[in-house]
Amino acid sequence: MNITISPTGRGRFAARLGDRLLCTSETPFFAAARILQSEGMPGHELLTMTHAGSETICLRSTVGEAAGLTVHETDRGLTIRRYRPSPFARPTALAVVEA
Repeated sequence: MNITISPTGRGRFAARLGDRLLCTSETPFFAAARILQSEGMPGHELLTMTHAGSETICLRSTVGEAAGLTVHETDRGLTIRRYRPSPFARPTALAVVEA
C-alpha cells in the first residue's frame, strides 16, 4: 500500500491513498499510518511513501510501526521518536459528511 505526498505549503504535505486524501500534516507518512490503523488496517500491512510524480519509494514501514512514530526537531536536527498524542492536538483525519 503506497501513500503519495504532495506539498501544500508551510512545511505541510497532503497524504493520499489513491485518490483519497487521508490527511495534511508536517509528518504525512506517520499521520497517514495512524489514520489507517484507526480504521482497522492490520499493523503488519506494508506501507510505502512516494512523492507525487515520482516512483521512488522514500519511506517504507508497516502500518503498526509507522503509526507509533513521529518526527521531532531538536537543536541538532530531526529525530524519529515514539508518537505521543498531545492532549491539545486537533484531529488529523478529514471527516466526510454525506447529505
